[in-house]
Amino acid sequence: MSSVMNVFALILILVILMIVYIKLNFKGMQNQNIFIKVISRACVSKDNYILIIKVMDKYYLCSSSHGGVNLIEHLDESRVLECMKKRKSAFSEGR
Repeated sequence: MSSVMNVFALILILVILMIVYIKLNFKGMQNQNIFIKVISRACVSKDNYILIIKVMDKYYLCSSSHGGVNLIEHLDESRVLECMKKRKSAFSEGR
């Protein structure tokens, strides 16, 4: 009887450890994008992109290539939000 209880306890401990491991990994992935979000990405060539990135509450226009990411300029928040609103309304109208 005690060997059955030992096996059960071992299985229970392994299940708990697996749940904790999964929770910690998922939480890490979930928190990764709290401060940085890619708002829009446009392909310029095969490996080059123009990005609008939101970092905290600021918006930036950046370029991305194999060489890295370069800041082009800081964008005005009201202008970005206005463009996003227009894009959303155009999308909902079926354009």
